[in-house]
Amino acid sequence: GFTCAAANEMEAERFQELAKVMKNKDVKLGEDQLSCLVKMVTLHGIPKDLDSYPKDLLLFLSPSDYAATGSCRQYFANIGKANLHVLQRESPQRKQLLLEALACLNIPGTQVNKENAEVLGRLVCDLGGEYIRSSGGNLLKQLSQCESFLPDQEEAIRSVISSGNTTFGPPVAWSAFTLNELSGLIPVFDHSVFQKIPKNALILWLKNFAHDSHLSREQLATIVEEVLPTRHKRADGCSPDKQITEKVLNSDLMPIYYTPEELHACLKNVSLENHLSQILTYPFSIQQLAVLRRNLDETYPHGYPESLLPKLGSLISFITPEDVSRWNITSADSLAALLKNQPPNEQASAIIKRYIGLGNALNTTALNAIGTKYVCLLNETELNMINSNTLKLVSLNPSACSQLTKEILYDKAKRAFSDQHYLPAYYELIEPYLGGAPAVDLRALGKDNVNMKLSTFVKLRRDSLMNLTLSEVQGLLGMNLGDLHKWQNESVVREWVQMQKQSELDKLHVGLTGGTQEGYINIVTPKFQPPSSASLGTVAMMLHLLPALLISFLMTSVLS
Repeated sequence: GFTCAAANEMEAERFQELAKVMKNKDVKLGEDQLSCLVKMVTLHGIPKDLDSYPKDLLLFLSPSDYAATGSCRQYFANIGKANLHVLQRESPQRKQLLLEALACLNIPGTQVNKENAEVLGRLVCDLGGEYIRSSGGNLLKQLSQCESFLPDQEEAIRSVISSGNTTFGPPVAWSAFTLNELSGLIPVFDHSVFQKIPKNALILWLKNFAHDSHLSREQLATIVEEVLPTRHKRADGCSPDKQITEKVLNSDLMPIYYTPEELHACLKNVSLENHLSQILTYPFSIQQLAVLRRNLDETYPHGYPESLLPKLGSLISFITPEDVSRWNITSADSLAALLKNQPPNEQASAIIKRYIGLGNALNTTALNAIGTKYVCLLNETELNMINSNTLKLVSLNPSACSQLTKEILYDKAKRAFSDQHYLPAYYELIEPYLGGAPAVDLRALGKDNVNMKLSTFVKLRRDSLMNLTLSEVQGLLGMNLGDLHKWQNESVVREWVQMQKQSELDKLHVGLTGGTQEGYINIVTPKFQPPSSASLGTVAMMLHLLPALLISFLMTSVLS
């Protein structure tokens, strides 16, 4: 709940105490919160006890800032343990941190030894494929903790793993324990790697270690596909040893015991409804899920009953808009249960329209279910159905939606929070909707020391932003003004800067360039409608007189 707006109310020393308590309580902060925190903590210089502050704070400082506390090696050892994902992967800050780390550790080429890999920690996640290949297995421990990889990194990891030149040996010699050590890298493995791993090792890992892994149902399903026979025999009925009993239905290893054909044969005369929610958490392959879907279609040929809809889970991706048109979605709870499975936009849109088409209201439960993920799917008519007061209990951020959607929701949010307009909390409530705010409302906010985040600033209405003066933008951004130059590649910022006098921008001392030089004027090219034939003569006359008018204007300027 910490905000930059609240930061203005505290003395610098008291603020430093607050930051230290945040470390002791292991408070998780976002990029904007940390960016604000570091400005306040360093307001009167860099503290000499930076290790007393949250590690993530160091992401916004440099080795030279840390010099009074410790060496650059110590600084990057702390950075390696920080939550690097606070910074966007391709952000200049994150790239700069990696370059400085490589320089500090004196790594001139692309080979990183184990000792330096330990220091780099999570920064290893940003090393390119060439580093991974050159370093052999030295980076695998750190790489297994990364949340995601770029394609060239994935290819390099597979290459290193397949070579067998690591402490783990070749995949053909792996055991379930080896797989457990490398579980963070399993999502990177493809068929070329899996086919080399003994199937017994994969099955033992699924039985003994899968519960404790962070792999998703879909990622585990990839392993299930590998352990099932590649050639599926046509099942002539269900053999006695494959009968689906209560015990089988309650085992999350059920998928590894049935090929898709066997599953289809053995599901006949088995009622899934009471077990559906549970078994759909099991790592069934796509082919097996298709069999489960077919079983439901055979059981309910005229459409699924509403009682079944909340249980569809991972089957939702197999549903078509035509299927949805036969459903009876009469409650917001049913809508919430369906959208909780995060269906693709096409299915989600069909589900929402079916819910509304049956006369149901977009109440708090419905809007919370739709959420930021699907709010942009609502059209103008559907948006206008929303009662303003509903937004008081809903968490939405329409910044990625169309301009019309942002403006409709901003007007509703402004009405919803109007009773808190003069309270500090008002800005935090209205901020997600500011992409639809007119200039007059932004001017009013600029007088309230809101310290607007740059990520919010660049998503403001273009016409609103262009109507703000330099001092008004200064009022809006507050302590974040100094970071504006980092966002100059954003077209809306660049355009606004070009409309300001460079001499005035220089007075801010924040590194903004590209403003209008003295003696020049900015000419905004108007968007003319194509002239009608009746007005062509007038246009021609104006063009004919234009040189004379320009000469007259210049002479007047010189003589004055």
